[in-house]
Amino acid sequence: MAARDQLAAWGTVAVGATLALIATWLLFEPPLADMLIMASAVLGTGTFGALLALTSDRWSAGLALRWRLIAICAVGLAGLVMNILVAAWLMFLSTHDLELLLVLCGFAFLATAGAAIVMTRAVSRRFESLETAAAQLAAGDLSVRVALRGDDEAARVGAAFNDMAVALEAAHKQRAETEQARRDLFAAISHDLRTPLSTMQAMVEAMVDGVVTDQETSGRYLLNIRSEVGHLSSLIDDLFELTTIDSGELRLHLESLRVEDVVAETIDAFRPQAERAGIRIAFEPVPGTPPVSVDPQRLTRVLYNLLQNAVRHTPADGSIVLRTAPTPDGVQVEVRDTGEGIPSRDLPHVFETFYRGEASRLRAKGGGSGLGLSIARGIVEAHGGRIWVQSAEGSGSTFAFTLPAGTG
Repeated sequence: MAARDQLAAWGTVAVGATLALIATWLLFEPPLADMLIMASAVLGTGTFGALLALTSDRWSAGLALRWRLIAICAVGLAGLVMNILVAAWLMFLSTHDLELLLVLCGFAFLATAGAAIVMTRAVSRRFESLETAAAQLAAGDLSVRVALRGDDEAARVGAAFNDMAVALEAAHKQRAETEQARRDLFAAISHDLRTPLSTMQAMVEAMVDGVVTDQETSGRYLLNIRSEVGHLSSLIDDLFELTTIDSGELRLHLESLRVEDVVAETIDAFRPQAERAGIRIAFEPVPGTPPVSVDPQRLTRVLYNLLQNAVRHTPADGSIVLRTAPTPDGVQVEVRDTGEGIPSRDLPHVFETFYRGEASRLRAKGGGSGLGLSIARGIVEAHGGRIWVQSAEGSGSTFAFTLPAGTG
């Protein structure tokens, strides 16, 4: 039993008895003997009630809530009857008056018990609805909710139950999505590892078995094997980079610089690849961009990934335009292409790991691992910026990202 419960019980008895005796003395000025009898009756019934209250967890543990409340009413009325009998004895009431008083007390008990039963049934129904909902939740129905109006304890418990159910439902949904993402990730990794390995295995077996004997074909096979090894190495590097980003362990080496300089250098390095694909590439800087604190190597990686994605989806004789412009908070960089565009159903997913839309179509075009845009997003967000895409199927795409001035 908590100390404050004991203090409340005995403090109520002491204060109530004191006030009752003071009121009796001031109003009636009874003899000292009567005051002693009065004090004994008040303290006796108060002590009895306090002891019952303090031990209620033991003697009423097996009772339902409604019967607990009825028992409390009965105890209270019993104490009232005892005090009335004492008062009647002190006032020397007639037998007839005493019998009438007892009848009225009995009626009061029955009326109170009836009201208590009705009230406790309403309270019990509220907790029974909670019990039913909890059983449904335990059985796996995470959509169950309770509707308990009011501001009493049952309503507050119901609100807490609903909050818990909402949290459990959200956690279950997130777990399901995470599990699906994990399966998709393993499937994509398996495919992207299996394809080059199968190619290399076939070439090596052809050379070992003597199927290929001429020097020209052997040299071509070796070049292809080297290309596939490079592809595997690039995929492993991307996986390591993405793991670093997702784990929050990406370390940025920030420098204060102008974004235009990094963009121009990246375009110069990427231009030969674009020209081989028959794609024009241009840079349109808007004056007035402020310096920003960025990791130049990571920023180059973002630009390279976006350019590589643009080249992959832009046909020959198409164009790619990069643009930098000042914003109220920093700098915005855009990579706009005249390619095939992105279907609306794929737009919400382009930055997801390994998402490649129509996978077979993209692989036929030499599609990458599907990690480039995820890595770009992770790097941009690590700098405190954001990245997005605007596109319509058949109308090209614009990937844009912002970098806040003074990051770091």
